[in-house]
Amino acid sequence: MSSIVAVDSGGTFTDCVIVADDGTVTTAKSPSTPSDFSEGVIDSVALAAQMSGMTLESLLAEVDLFAHGTTVATNALITRHGTPVGLVTTKGHEDAVIIGRTIQKAAGLTDAQLRNLAHLEKAVPLVPRPMIKGVTERIDYKGHVVVPLDLDEARRAVSELVGSGARAIAVCFLWSFMNTEHERAVAEMVRAEFPDLFVTTSHEVAPVIKEYERGATTVLSAYLSTATHTYISALQAKLSSKGLRRDPVLMQSAGGVTSAEEVKGFAVALLGSGPAGGVLGAAALGRLIGARNIVTTDVGGTSFDVGLVVDGEPLITGTPVFDKYHTVLPVIDVASIGAGGGSIAWVEPGTGHLKVGPQSAGADPGPVCYGSEGFEPTVTDADVVLGRIDPGYFLGGARKLDATKAEEAIRRRIAEPLGMSTVEAAMGIVEIIDARMADLVRMETIGRGYDPRDFAHFAFGGAGPLHVGAYGLEVGAAPIVIPAYSSVFSAFGIAGSDLVTVKQSSDPMLAPFDVDRLNEMYEHLESAVCSDLESKGVDRGKVHLIRQIEMRYRGQVHEIRVPLEGGKIDAPALDTLKAEFERRYNLRFGRGASYREAGIEARSYLVRGVGRLRKPERTAQSIGTSDPSQAQSGTRDVYFRDRGFVATAVFRRERLTPGNVIVGPSVIEALDTTVLVHPDQRARVDGWTNIAIEEA
Repeated sequence: MSSIVAVDSGGTFTDCVIVADDGTVTTAKSPSTPSDFSEGVIDSVALAAQMSGMTLESLLAEVDLFAHGTTVATNALITRHGTPVGLVTTKGHEDAVIIGRTIQKAAGLTDAQLRNLAHLEKAVPLVPRPMIKGVTERIDYKGHVVVPLDLDEARRAVSELVGSGARAIAVCFLWSFMNTEHERAVAEMVRAEFPDLFVTTSHEVAPVIKEYERGATTVLSAYLSTATHTYISALQAKLSSKGLRRDPVLMQSAGGVTSAEEVKGFAVALLGSGPAGGVLGAAALGRLIGARNIVTTDVGGTSFDVGLVVDGEPLITGTPVFDKYHTVLPVIDVASIGAGGGSIAWVEPGTGHLKVGPQSAGADPGPVCYGSEGFEPTVTDADVVLGRIDPGYFLGGARKLDATKAEEAIRRRIAEPLGMSTVEAAMGIVEIIDARMADLVRMETIGRGYDPRDFAHFAFGGAGPLHVGAYGLEVGAAPIVIPAYSSVFSAFGIAGSDLVTVKQSSDPMLAPFDVDRLNEMYEHLESAVCSDLESKGVDRGKVHLIRQIEMRYRGQVHEIRVPLEGGKIDAPALDTLKAEFERRYNLRFGRGASYREAGIEARSYLVRGVGRLRKPERTAQSIGTSDPSQAQSGTRDVYFRDRGFVATAVFRRERLTPGNVIVGPSVIEALDTTVLVHPDQRARVDGWTNIAIEEA
């Protein structure tokens, strides 16, 4: 029996989903292994195989598709354990990537961090100034060679960089996306004369306008090259030795999977790839249940990730920020903060204010209740103290939690310094983390011009179902949906992903646009996308193509991404395009903000190609009785603000059937997560075994 295996490596847990060809789904979670994340991958797959009644080897021998989302690139960037990089650029522009932009100081910071003006700094350079060499060459904005490349000078520059310790070379010349000749020549020289070096060129990873962002993207990809290549190669070898017949495919931050070999040369595409799986899964589930607008919230042990699905498609950004570096990658737009089950609670010195996060206990040592070396109280410890997590049924009872240690840590570190009871301190911890989550949801919806009341709210991750009853209803999103397999939903989304290739290019032009140039641009991009997917086994006729164009008013610095219909572009299509740009502009910046008199400029062009992969079909079950009594396993005391400890019914999720209605207060326990239904709320199980929470 063939199957699909998908694995999502997180900071705390590694999740595995097996989808058999008859639609049967098996899930498993195991602790991540930061010293070697590939070990955690193998562990999670072995556990899932065991739960399916198979050995690891017998499972892998019949796998049709092994898909993986990994944080290896993100970890290498955050910890600054990347490859020593040398940058070769146009003479006179050596400082561009160091200077960056003024907004770099504030990129990715919280409101609290932004208020600390004296400590705002730009990103720590990934490539020190002495490791940047300028060479003689110049191409103009039309792609014409103004100054020929001095290849001997480039050869000397690379030799000096290697002598100074560079193990990867990034090449980024001015206007190289309009004419790739000079970058190609340098890359060929480096590969011929320095075969052990990783080489990354800007026209390959970021062939678009914006010198700093293009340079930063190129340097990032080179910086992450060794960590990515080493990890993927090790995983390939381990899986092959265990019986996997086909190479794994990797989840990209742009959504969809691609070959392991391709990612080795395009490491930056892995940044943020794990959370992208959850948004893709939400879009697919939304199509099943009729939800076209969705806000997704993924609460893990370390982070809280928010994404949007608008009109059935994940929201894409073209300028994501990674560790203060602005890049030019089309990626699924996911905003993250340090907030999760492992977030550490602490009392701020001097003010005596209770704070939660962003630092996390992670997988090692983990929350205090894990009973390991941890002593800093976390959100999970607070949930245990409040009775929201059963210490005897964590991970289905596979891991017993120490409630006494959790209570002691909160009492000593939080309650006593603040002069309150342990339960009050635990409730404060939970309310602060819930408020931080609600704030990010508002920022990603209202802050973008969307009304959260127009969105369904999907909550997943190990801790999402436990907290969404508070932060979800606070922002007004409805209904709240906790998907089946919610604890491993990002892995589930990866399992349902297709092969995706994205090609982009820039050719700035002012309206009225040159129709012939636009048609030629998109024909070239679509041909490149189809050829790439064909090389991966996808028939050209089965490729779904999506066009987008980045536009702005002349003189502005921020673009709006607008969809463009397929087929031949003509004058009516351009009129529709400009009208849609202005509609989206007003939605984003407010009605009346548009300024047509400035002129509309088209900047960059993108084609996203989707090669559909075979997947087992799922069908909804028939709706039955609303009575959930067959699933009740008992009661326990759970603490709620203004009510104190309340005798609360406890249900087993695996015993619930479609149509069951659970009235709050109640707790629904699964093997890998807990759903909390607050007083004055109720939960309903649909035909797909998702749980919808609404106000009673």
